[in-house]
Amino acid sequence: LGYAIWLVPSDTETAALSKLMELHPKSYTQDSQSHSYPSFDPHITLVTFDKLPSSFNLESISLDLLTLPVVHFDSIKRGNSYLGAFSIVISPVSELMPLHDTVTSHLDVLSISWKSRSFPHMSLFYIDKPDKRDRLHAELINERRIQGDECLMLTASLSMEVTTFTGSEIWLVDCMCSVKRWQVIVKRSLVSPAPPSLLKEEIPQKQT
Repeated sequence: LGYAIWLVPSDTETAALSKLMELHPKSYTQDSQSHSYPSFDPHITLVTFDKLPSSFNLESISLDLLTLPVVHFDSIKRGNSYLGAFSIVISPVSELMPLHDTVTSHLDVLSISWKSRSFPHMSLFYIDKPDKRDRLHAELINERRIQGDECLMLTASLSMEVTTFTGSEIWLVDCMCSVKRWQVIVKRSLVSPAPPSLLKEEIPQKQT
């Protein structure tokens, strides 16, 4: 994969999604040859690129005029590859396009060749064999961990249900090695910091 820029959800959504992503089928046993179910942070990949030039700076991307994208989980997508094994299709795409276009335009200015395959989706599990994918899908449905038709609800527990993904940070990630060795290089918040509160003595006094 090289390098990637991820869109990461809010803390509350991250906690619920991370808990769900810890689930394995009851029949699953880890062996030394298996690469299934590595731990990774929930995210939507905005873009990937092979090389990271020294000229690239995540903080240099102009995001001032963008609003926080809020999307929902549209449907389950099951693929035939390890990285595409089990993901959630995201909608509406229009919510993500302003941020996506801003990021890719910045890369274009720096002459960085990028890719944005299967955008937008959110991977839940990376699984190496088809039979494991089938068992996981059946268990998630049977235990009602994933429910709904046009708008899915993902359930980690009774107190941890999530139906939306609120893009709150973008991360630059080194994905050169195996999934468990992916490294976050830098994070950038999309949430504007709150203005500092005035101390009592700094508050202007009303003239009488």
